[in-house]
Amino acid sequence: MPNAREKYNICLKITSDALNRLEVVKDNEKSKAFLKFANDYYSDAVYYANKGEYATALEAIAYAHGFIDAGILCGFFRIEGYHLEEAK
Repeated sequence: MPNAREKYNICLKITSDALNRLEVVKDNEKSKAFLKFANDYYSDAVYYANKGEYATALEAIAYAHGFIDAGILCGFFRIEGYHLEEAK
């Protein structure tokens, strides 16, 4: 079972890849807010990891990825081949 630091590193990579591949398909105030929240929580995660606070960093990266997933399900974003694309 990975510890918080190892889990954070795994989640950081997955979320970073998702943010880099994300396409905005509905450019409106809500989609902009979702993307801002995802990026802000991603930055928070990096900040807390740099302080060695991996449990807090893991929570922040989970929120970041949650906003990506929610944005996909709302039709705001698209990521080619992403597992939630089929759930819409």
